[in-house]
Amino acid sequence: MSLITPLALALSALAVPIVMLYMLRLRRTEMSISSTFLWRQLVRDREANAPWQRLRFSWLLLLQLLVLAALVLALARPFREVKTITTGRIVLLLDASASMKATDVEPNRFAAARDIGLISSTR
Repeated sequence: MSLITPLALALSALAVPIVMLYMLRLRRTEMSISSTFLWRQLVRDREANAPWQRLRFSWLLLLQLLVLAALVLALARPFREVKTITTGRIVLLLDASASMKATDVEPNRFAAARDIGLISSTR
């Protein structure tokens, strides 16, 4: 399998800021305080809380990384070369809509396409 635009894989580096934002997110537990005396201790706990935390499992983080991987893969446009059969019949479908009746090509687009199909099928 090959990629049409392998440079798009560089966009996978966007996973680093996503993970860093999850590590920087402060997770505070909600607690009831019965006295204002305990506010001082709570303020000290907040100041001591480091911004960088250990990364915990999160379904949302996993989903965001999977969406990023799908987008990067789609932008890289993977393809696979397939061996074709050189002998046999080829089916050629022509559009018979009104736009093919335009006369910018003599006699019209449909007839020109039909003639090209007949010429290439005899080769």
